[in-house]
Amino acid sequence: MRDSTALASVALPGSKTELREFALPACDTDSGWLRVEASGICGTDVGLHSAGLPSPTVLGHHVYGQIAEIGDEAARRWAVRPGDWVVIEEYLPCGHCDRCADGRYRLCPRTDMWGEGRRVGLIAIDEAPALWGGNGQYMYLPPQAVVHPLPGGVDTGRAAWALPLANALDWVLGAGALSSGETVVVLGPGYHGLAAVAAAHHGDAGNVVVCGLPRDRSRLDIAAAMGATTVESSGDDLRERVVDATGGRMADVVLDLTGAGADSVTRAVSLLAQSGRLVLAGGKGSTAATLNTSELTRLTATVRGVRGRAPERVRQSIHLLADGVGPELDKVPTVEVPLAGVGEMLDRLAAGTGPDSPHVVVRPWAE
Repeated sequence: MRDSTALASVALPGSKTELREFALPACDTDSGWLRVEASGICGTDVGLHSAGLPSPTVLGHHVYGQIAEIGDEAARRWAVRPGDWVVIEEYLPCGHCDRCADGRYRLCPRTDMWGEGRRVGLIAIDEAPALWGGNGQYMYLPPQAVVHPLPGGVDTGRAAWALPLANALDWVLGAGALSSGETVVVLGPGYHGLAAVAAAHHGDAGNVVVCGLPRDRSRLDIAAAMGATTVESSGDDLRERVVDATGGRMADVVLDLTGAGADSVTRAVSLLAQSGRLVLAGGKGSTAATLNTSELTRLTATVRGVRGRAPERVRQSIHLLADGVGPELDKVPTVEVPLAGVGEMLDRLAAGTGPDSPHVVVRPWAE
């Protein structure tokens, strides 16, 4: 059963936040209400908040919780009922275009956040019923919502990793085409960087190297505890350090999560082994990178951009978490934040003064 009202942290223009209370209307036959258990904060949320949103918005798009109320049509479509635990993807696809028809709804024009796309955690509260993001006690589930049931036995603490791990599986095993025994280099020891360590280990990587800046030392220590080789570099000596970390073999897969733009991409190319694959998952940076195409040709290298994850990777992630696979994720401390602390945490993360662990989770029902 849903309550009649719910609290939510609302991100405001000017990089401010405030706690507001909203009414919860009854859902219709084709929608539902989620009682939010947790909403992970990732770099996209921090970037949106620090850039300043045009209208008040409830952020949060890495969300899981329990079905509180659901209409009959929605229950049949999503195969869930009240009380079921679910993971919600951020996409709100049209369901009719060619990309939706063949299962690539992450590429539906309606999900494109760089265009006019609509996503969980990006719709202003001016549009009823206002609670379109996970940083609230309840979240509205429209007919377009992408809902994945959680099997019994998934620890609710591990469920917060469902989407980050799904992304990492897609980027490392899918786009990166990792084969057993190969070397993976991860640039950026953040939320997704640590998930990539677990994904690479699941793919039987021979060596997983995580690279970060001097200010990332605590996060690199977490990566080391997860079984990764770590490299601390300010940038100029990155290649030399990766040569040492890989015994000169270099990287079969480089996953660039930094979003640092042209310089990062140029450095990433320099880390590739013969027939290496460079996967670009950082969406920031407006400066065009200068790529040595002769070097890429000599290496028979592949450069690929990625966006989100395929639906089968979410299902794979959920089942791996349910089966206890990826125990290294349990070595990543979880930092829990109540709704009243969301604004301060976003400010800290934007300023680079956030907690040692990048795994920051909003708990809407915590005091």
